[in-house]
Amino acid sequence: MAISKMKRFQIVTLKSTSDSLISELQALRCLDIEKDESDEAELSFHDMSSDISDINMKIASAKNALDFLAAYQTEKKSLFSPPREIEYNNYREEFKKSTYDAVCKICKLAENKPFVKAEIISLQNEAAVLEPWKELNADIPQSSTAFTTSVAGTISSKIPPESIKEALEDTASVLEIVNTTKTQHYVFLTSHNDEFDKAYNILYHLGFTQTVSTAGASDGYAKGKIEKLKRKIEKLQERKEEIDKEASEFCSIIPDIEIYYDLLTTELIKLKAYSKYSLSDKTAVLTGWIPEKSLPIVSELLDKREDAYEFTDPTEEDDVPVILENNRFSTQFEPVIELYSLPKYGTFDPTSIMSIFYIIIFGLMLSDVGYGLLISLTCAAAVKLMKPKKSMRKMLSMFGLCGISCMVTGVLFGGYFGDAPTVIMKSWFGIENVDDLSLWFNPLTNFTLFLGVSLGIGALHLICALGIKFYVLWASGKKVAAVCDAGSWIVLFLGAAVYFISDKAGLIMVAVGVLMLITTQGRKNKNIFMKIFGGFASLYDIIGYISDLLSYSRILALGLASLVIASVFNILGTMPGLSVGGVIFFIVIFCIGHLLNIAINMLGTFVHTSRLQYIEFFGKFYEDGGRPFEPFAPESKYVIFK
Repeated sequence: MAISKMKRFQIVTLKSTSDSLISELQALRCLDIEKDESDEAELSFHDMSSDISDINMKIASAKNALDFLAAYQTEKKSLFSPPREIEYNNYREEFKKSTYDAVCKICKLAENKPFVKAEIISLQNEAAVLEPWKELNADIPQSSTAFTTSVAGTISSKIPPESIKEALEDTASVLEIVNTTKTQHYVFLTSHNDEFDKAYNILYHLGFTQTVSTAGASDGYAKGKIEKLKRKIEKLQERKEEIDKEASEFCSIIPDIEIYYDLLTTELIKLKAYSKYSLSDKTAVLTGWIPEKSLPIVSELLDKREDAYEFTDPTEEDDVPVILENNRFSTQFEPVIELYSLPKYGTFDPTSIMSIFYIIIFGLMLSDVGYGLLISLTCAAAVKLMKPKKSMRKMLSMFGLCGISCMVTGVLFGGYFGDAPTVIMKSWFGIENVDDLSLWFNPLTNFTLFLGVSLGIGALHLICALGIKFYVLWASGKKVAAVCDAGSWIVLFLGAAVYFISDKAGLIMVAVGVLMLITTQGRKNKNIFMKIFGGFASLYDIIGYISDLLSYSRILALGLASLVIASVFNILGTMPGLSVGGVIFFIVIFCIGHLLNIAINMLGTFVHTSRLQYIEFFGKFYEDGGRPFEPFAPESKYVIFK
C-alpha cells in the first residue's frame, strides 16, 4: 500500500562506450530514461531519426509478411498457446540478415499477388464480354470497306428479331443476329456507306447500344481473342499458384519472423534511448529515474564499467514516475487503479484497502457458487496455459479472486446457478417443501435485508475513505484540517451507526459531529458572520453523502438481476418435464442461458464495482495524475526475452 521510492540518476560514460552501456542497461529492465533538455549545459544529442525510420520500415515489412503468411498457415495457434521464451543474446546479425532477406521476398509475393489476381479478373471479364461474339468472324465493334460500314451491338431481347429486320427494310442493310440471351440480342449490322447513318438511327431508336468489346482479324476475331485471353489467364493462374506455393513454403520460418519482429521492436526502443544521450566532445550523459530498490544492481554494473554516476532525491518540481508496491493479494487489483489514474508520486496508494472492498462488493453483486467456480477455473486455466504478460496476468488473477468471493457469497445466499437445485426438485420430482439452501438469507425473498447489507457496506466504505483522508491530511502536517474536515464527518457518521445500538450514545456523537462542522467549516472566512454561515452551510454536504450512500443500492440491483435471470433460465429449461427430450432441452437452455448471464452480469459487476471505487471512494481523498514508470526493457509481442 505504498508507492515505490524513486531516485533520479545521472550516468556519465565515454562516448565510445555509450552503445554498450545502453545494451547492458536494457537487460536490467529497471530504468526510466528521460531526455535532459535543460539549459544548464550546451550539449548535443544523437540524431537517430534516420536509423529509427529504417527500423520502422523493417518492422512494417515484418508485420506485412506475418499478415500475408497467416492465410497459408495449416497449423493455427491455439488460444492457450503460451509465448515462447528465448534468450535475447542468441540472435546475432547473421540471423537478422537472413530473416530480413526472407521477409523482403515474402513482401514481394504479397505485393505481386493482388496484381496477379486483379489481372486475372480483368481478363476474365474481357473474355466474358467477348463470349457472345465468338461465332462472328468480323471486326468489332466497327469496321468499314470502300462501300460498306459494319457495327456490332446489343438490343433488348424483348424486341422480336422480325421487328428489327422490318424496321431496316427501307435501307441498304443486312442485320445478323449473332447471339441471343435472356436480356439481349447481339446484332451485327452491315450497311452501304450512304445508308449507314439512317440504319444506325433506326437501331438507336430501338435501343441499340454499340458493344465495348474489341476484336479484329489479327486477334482471330472474337473466338481467337478469347483463346488468347484464356492462355494469358492460365499463365497468370500458374503464377498465382507459384506465389501460393512459395508462401506456403515460407510458413516454416514464421517463428523466425516473429522473433525477428520482436528483435526489431527491442532495437527500436534501444535507438530511442540512445537518442536521449546528452553529448559533449568525449562523453555521453544519460538521465532518468530508477526505483530505490534497484540501486544495488545498477551500481554494481556501473562500478564494473568504471562509469561515473549519481543518484539524487526528486524535487517538488519533478514529474516523478510511479510504481505501485503492494502485497501479493493487493497487487492483483492494481489494474483497477491503472484504469482510473495512478496516484501522484508521494501521495497515498489505496490499492490494499480498495482491493478488500472490491472483492467483497464484486461477490455481493454476482453471488453464485457455480458462476464463481467457472470464473475462477477459467482465469486460473488462462494464467496457467496462456502465460499472459504482466498486466493481463494481474487482471485474470483479480477476476479469479473475485470468483472465489462469488462462491463465498453464493454459499451465504444459496446461489447455485441461481435456484437450479430448487427448481429441478420442484419441477421434475414434485418436491414442494425444499429447504432454503442459503446459510444466511435468500436475496430473492428477503431483498430488504440485502438492501441493508448493501448500504451497510457502502457506509463502511465511505467512512474508510474519510479515515484515509484524515490520515493523509495528518501525515502531511495538516492536523487541524484532518480533525475539522475529516474527523467531524467521521464522528457524525459513526454516531449515526451507533444510534442503532444505543440511541442515546448515537445522538450524542451525531450532535458532537454537527457541532464540529458548524464551528470549524467556516474557519477560513475572516468575517464572523461568514464563519457562522459557512459552518451551517457545510451541513448541506450531508445530502451529497446520502446520495453517495444510496449509490450502493446498485449492489442490490446487480445482485438481484443475476439471480432473477438465472431463475428464469432454470424455469424455462425445466418446462418440458423429466424426459430424455426434456433433459436435453434443459442442458441446452441451462448452458446457453447461464453463460450469457455470466457474461452480461460479470461485465456489469466489473463496471459498477469499479465505479463505486472511482466515484464514491476515491472522490474523498484520492490525488491522481501519476505518470506510470516505463522501464527501458526489451519489448516483444510474440516471444518473451529472458
